[in-house]
Amino acid sequence: MENTEKKTKEPKSDKRGRRLFDKRYIPYICLIAVGVFLVTAGLRDIIMNRIEAAAARGEYTQLYDIFRGRTGNQGSNQSPPPTTAGSDSSEQQGDGTEEISKDAEGNLPSLDELYKLNNDFIGWFSIENLIEYPVVRGRNNSKYINTTFLGERNASGAIFMDYRHTGGWDEIVSIIYGHNMKDDSMFAQLARYLDETFMQQNRTILVTTRDGRQLTYEIFAVKQTDAWDSAYTIAISNRERAAELLPNAPQNASHFILLSTCTRSANPDERIIVFAALVD
Repeated sequence: MENTEKKTKEPKSDKRGRRLFDKRYIPYICLIAVGVFLVTAGLRDIIMNRIEAAAARGEYTQLYDIFRGRTGNQGSNQSPPPTTAGSDSSEQQGDGTEEISKDAEGNLPSLDELYKLNNDFIGWFSIENLIEYPVVRGRNNSKYINTTFLGERNASGAIFMDYRHTGGWDEIVSIIYGHNMKDDSMFAQLARYLDETFMQQNRTILVTTRDGRQLTYEIFAVKQTDAWDSAYTIAISNRERAAELLPNAPQNASHFILLSTCTRSANPDERIIVFAALVD
């Protein structure tokens, strides 16, 4: 005698109800999944950006220590401490700032060491209490947008001179580029020059060239503009007339630098340009 078990049939109404339930909630499940993915991706980007920013600050602090003739890293991930670039003496100034010292052969070891680390090194850029960075000039204007001085892939990039200025600091006018970083590093401080009072109080730029010369520039103008501003054209193709064409250029000035950075607006082509003239 065979034992047969009767299978209980599920009512059609229950099956229909479950199918309706599944179809009804599928879009919501998909939305939740997409939301979780986007939140996770966003958090990952924030964390990675902060890690990159910290790495860049650490690197440039080490380079600052080399420039000032210190040994090793001071163990800080903060922006390089403000200082005034010194002259060719080894004496200490009355205000406590150190000057760059030459060795017995008349060379500047700190500059030589920076050059050995990166042969694109052309000088050190300093605005006291604001900006302290090495300047490089590559074979194009793309490399240092996302590459640091030491060659690390990083959104902070480096401070770099337009590759077309082959004469370096001896050009009549040169463009120096840097990012406007959210942690206020690189060229982010340039946005503060849109305030007239701030500009009047922070006008001096000091540059120590690769060969040890000390150049002093004075900021005379600033403008918020776009990537097609005529100042860029002047700096590249009409530089001989820079003294006539740059806005508010001092009458006796013969050499200029333009400091260029982006803004934090939604427009990727918006720019801030700070104009400075060489002080004889």
